Amino acid sequence: MTEEEFRKLKETLKPIFRGYKRIDASMEKKLRKLGFVIVRRKNHYIMSYYIGEKELLIEVDKTPGDFRSGIKTVKDISRVIRNSGCIY
Repeated sequence: MTEEEFRKLKETLKPIFRGYKRIDASMEKKLRKLGFVIVRRKNHYIMSYYIGEKELLIEVDKTPGDFRSGIKTVKDISRVIRNSGCIY
């Protein structure tokens, strides 16, 4: 993944997670279109994202704590991708 593709993904995720309360059907559809696979657990969602053959796992709360949870989730996703070493 190039730096430009990474920035584009991050900018695409921001409006999806803005005002995040829970992952509903339309949000899940948008995330699947971007390449995320979502698994529901008791208290969290596990989102997996593939870059090449590398699978990245991101844990997302089912019930966010505050109004900034969506923004924090995008930051968490981008941090996992950046720290994976898949950006060149």
